[in-house]
Amino acid sequence: MDILQTQQIMTVLVFLGVLGLAWLVVQMNRTKLTQKTHAGRRLIIRETAGLGNGERALLIEAEGQSVLAILPRKGQVQMMALSHPVSSEGAE
Repeated sequence: MDILQTQQIMTVLVFLGVLGLAWLVVQMNRTKLTQKTHAGRRLIIRETAGLGNGERALLIEAEGQSVLAILPRKGQVQMMALSHPVSSEGAE
């Protein structure tokens, strides 16, 4: 009595072949798929930083305007609109 039959091996090989072809198609069209999934988004998280003690700072861009949000673990969220574009080169 065989543990693996020829039909089972062929089924697995065909399945892996189809899976490999699907992966190849996704890899070839990665930029197009990324553009389609990100199209129409109005809110973009540009940067995030941990401030310690459960707090996190987020730099968010919404409709061309930058907003700084401080998210504590407990308590209220603080948000501040930034009047000029933030560049990561000048930050130290």
